[in-house]
Amino acid sequence: MFKNIFIFSLLIICIEFVSGETLTDVEVTSPIFTNSINESKYPVHIIQNKEINSSKSLGDNLKGLSGMTNADYGAAIGQPSIRGLTGNRTKILSNNIAVNDLSSLSADHINNVDLNNISHIEVLRGPSSIFTYGGTSGGIVNVISDIISEKKYDEDVIKYNYTSVNNGYGNNFLFKRNLFNTNIFFSFNNKHLDNYGIPKGSLYEETLDKGTLANSDHKNQNFNLGISFPREWGYFGIAFENNDGVYGIPFHAEEEEEHEEEEEHRIFTKTETETYILKGSYNNSSYFNSVDYSFRGSNSFLKEHEEDGSASLDSNSKTLSLKFNLDNELYEKRLLLQYDRTKSPMKTAYIPTSVSYDRSIAYFARTKNKPYEIDFAGRYESNSRDSLNQRYGDTSISFGTSIAHNFSESLFYNIGYAHVSRTPSISELFANGSHGPTQRFESGNNRLSREVSRNIELGLQYNLNEIDMDLNLYHNNINDFIYLADQSTSTGGKTDANWSQKSGVIQGYELSVSRTYDIGDGDLLVKLSRDEISGIFDDNTYIPRITPAKNVLSLKYENQTNDTYRLDFIYTESQGDMSSIETKTNSHIDLDIGYSKKIIFNAHQDIIINLYGNNILNNTIRNHASFVKDNVPMPGANFGLDVSLGYTF
Repeated sequence: MFKNIFIFSLLIICIEFVSGETLTDVEVTSPIFTNSINESKYPVHIIQNKEINSSKSLGDNLKGLSGMTNADYGAAIGQPSIRGLTGNRTKILSNNIAVNDLSSLSADHINNVDLNNISHIEVLRGPSSIFTYGGTSGGIVNVISDIISEKKYDEDVIKYNYTSVNNGYGNNFLFKRNLFNTNIFFSFNNKHLDNYGIPKGSLYEETLDKGTLANSDHKNQNFNLGISFPREWGYFGIAFENNDGVYGIPFHAEEEEEHEEEEEHRIFTKTETETYILKGSYNNSSYFNSVDYSFRGSNSFLKEHEEDGSASLDSNSKTLSLKFNLDNELYEKRLLLQYDRTKSPMKTAYIPTSVSYDRSIAYFARTKNKPYEIDFAGRYESNSRDSLNQRYGDTSISFGTSIAHNFSESLFYNIGYAHVSRTPSISELFANGSHGPTQRFESGNNRLSREVSRNIELGLQYNLNEIDMDLNLYHNNINDFIYLADQSTSTGGKTDANWSQKSGVIQGYELSVSRTYDIGDGDLLVKLSRDEISGIFDDNTYIPRITPAKNVLSLKYENQTNDTYRLDFIYTESQGDMSSIETKTNSHIDLDIGYSKKIIFNAHQDIIINLYGNNILNNTIRNHASFVKDNVPMPGANFGLDVSLGYTF
């Protein structure tokens, strides 16, 4: 019934034409794009700062977007899944630089990104991300802040935020100012969230009727410092980020109550990460329009504590990139050189000590001819994976092209094709041991071949007055898809699982329609969207953890007195098309509400009050993309308060 209602509503909005003002363009800062989002011919989402909840995981913040879901391990950990693809197929960036953290080794590791004090998040779906990073058949998620800024800060501020949610709290302090033509950025934040509430009866065990989920608590502390020098010739900046955290792995929700608070009787993880960033651009060259360079080095330590012992991972990663901009009268052109090295000495972990090298060169070109616009992106990679006495090496080529054409000022389309190659990861190749968070004994396969995705995509965009409509259709043939296949045997009480390969097809669509209404002294934005994905192997079995169809209704009202009202209604359908290693996921409704008020005291001082409620119907919600969905439902009804005090110099 809900499916029919959403489709009917979409059609009603599509055929209703009224006059009014168009939506405001939003600047896109991704490496490829130089245009505004409304000028871009690609499936790009922009999530503004005021729409981001820092008490949620990255995946949980993005779950309502078309084609996206949250592959979670509770509230602390949420990996974004794009078009049914997660892990190394969906790359996480911070300010256009790859975040090679421990989440690339296992989905139960937290993303090393700070969601406090960011300007926005960019999500680029599909194969148009070839130029940005290799192997991204799903897409990229780019978290943008101005910790290193190419422009002089347009305002100097001090902000303090207090957040209360999950029977916990969070504090955030931000100082940002330009002194002596030098940008200075400093922030410190911490949060402490207790075990979150769940609807009673949501655990499958009949004897359990708990109102909270054991081991779902988490603590986190971030310290960030950045200095940048904007000049006429470009800019240069350095930054330091420190992230420490402790979070539970809540798949043992059935543990005895008396053991929940004893560290030795639960699984939890401690993390420590130090990151050094160098970033800049030089535009006075006689050979190039500009040269952009960046370096990101991280030292990460993670220790998993279990009842039967502990395992530690100590990872050191370095990412270096050089981008040459070669624009002329006919073309926008980019040449990118990248180098990634990750070394991971591990102790009693299910993955042995290993080192990974990735070297790549990429090229992007876009014609400036109108009304047609032709893009091409190509990437060559050399990859090596070494672990003890095992070694894997391979090269790969990825490329893609698209043609975009404006039928009129309000209607345009793009057709694209992409060939994306991905070499296996360290865990897929060399895993050999018990992995507590997945409750599996995982075995890698050093005979895995590269995974090749061939994607065809059709996009339509319609923009007229107050109506915006987007439709994306895609068909993705994947040769040698790499996945974790459960076996009928077990080792040490954990299910045996082998990294395997099969070929198959992932296809689907994303449809969204939005309209703005002029009501009273404000504007009401109504947006309806639906996305649907199917994933089938060539032997007619289903690809694991493909997300079910999702329908979203979003309402946002903003008036001239700085009041904002928000409602997000997400109806996720059931998923019965599952592999032999999965269980059915029931349909569910997720209803979020919010209200914010900005009070301006004078030209220098203001306060923002934000009240919000998540899953206010207190429904049992399970994300089909999650390894642990059967034992780890998402939080039940959850209400929070965020207060921000700001001072402008």
